[in-house]
Amino acid sequence: MTLRMEKALGQLPDVVERYAREVATLDKGLAAAREALAAWGRDAEEGDRAVIAAMANSPEPYALSCGEPVDATYPAPPFAPCTVIGSDGSSIEPDRFAAVPCYVLNTGFVVLPYGVPGEAVLDSKPVIGPEETLDEGEDDGNEGSGPAAWGVNLRRDVSEFVTGARLAVERAVNGDVVLLLDGTFFPWDLDSRTVAEHTRRDLASRLGDELELLSFSAERVSVGAYVSGTRSGDVARSLGAIAARTGPGWPASDALVFSRLLGDGERSALFRAQSGRRATVEELFPAHQQVRFFYFRSGEDVARVELPAWAASPAGVARLHAALVDQCRRCGGYPRALQEAHEQAVITMGDRAQFSRLLEGEASRQGLRAGSNGKHASKKRRAI
Repeated sequence: MTLRMEKALGQLPDVVERYAREVATLDKGLAAAREALAAWGRDAEEGDRAVIAAMANSPEPYALSCGEPVDATYPAPPFAPCTVIGSDGSSIEPDRFAAVPCYVLNTGFVVLPYGVPGEAVLDSKPVIGPEETLDEGEDDGNEGSGPAAWGVNLRRDVSEFVTGARLAVERAVNGDVVLLLDGTFFPWDLDSRTVAEHTRRDLASRLGDELELLSFSAERVSVGAYVSGTRSGDVARSLGAIAARTGPGWPASDALVFSRLLGDGERSALFRAQSGRRATVEELFPAHQQVRFFYFRSGEDVARVELPAWAASPAGVARLHAALVDQCRRCGGYPRALQEAHEQAVITMGDRAQFSRLLEGEASRQGLRAGSNGKHASKKRRAI
């Protein structure tokens, strides 16, 4: 045992006491945040002006109103027949000690029809790359050159969307479709300097093209990127601007604000995302593809649900909301389609070890061997 419990135990009372004081202070901050939200609801234009003024001096993400009273809550509409599609992904990063550096993307997907024609599908699609090596200089001069610049996480996120979007268009001929994605709608790595610029540019273009094709089916297709246990603070930050108050006791996350407002299965109003960091990402896409979002409560979890502007029609949001309630009911508070897609996508430790052996074997067959490295070898031996 490396953790000396008798030494750690004496520190616990102070930690718990400090947290209890913070909780008491937070209650007052939440009450003030609710007052600011009500004021914003009474005068959306005035509230937006205060937020925009605060944004001018901050790179942090904020939220603006989006046509619905910001303090409103919405119960779920009745669930209607539709096909629910979920997409998720896992990946294996390139091993710089391997004879051949390469990555693996495994995109899991499920198609679950409820009261509409079509068969259920649970499957995954692996892709091994890269398709090409990077030329010198394509890493933008960063230290993380070579395999790091391939943007494995970004490729995985784009693959998730492309897979789900194409299935949604295909199944829309049978009736309404709800496409659920895991995580934020726009991949964060679209503006990561550790990914080669041409890779980011090409993947953003691919993502935009797929979004455009999917938007043609907007009447039949709802889209939601689901962030469970979100720590986003866009709305809380906007409320701080409206109340002219931040600091100790002010809620740091939107989930804290909406956990006191939303009942089980309810959603918040729609908001427009405005973020200093996302600005560089969203500049890559036209206005009708920009992010809208709302908060949704399932049990104790308050999730952030992001969607493109073209999917934010009343009918599209209602269909998405109803499907989320139904999906969470089927899977203990989390959308069943995403849970099943995750199960299809997951790459176990055993899978990773087996792939490493297969790669090493194929490289050896073709006359390639990894270079020696003392530290790597010592980790593999792991002996005293």
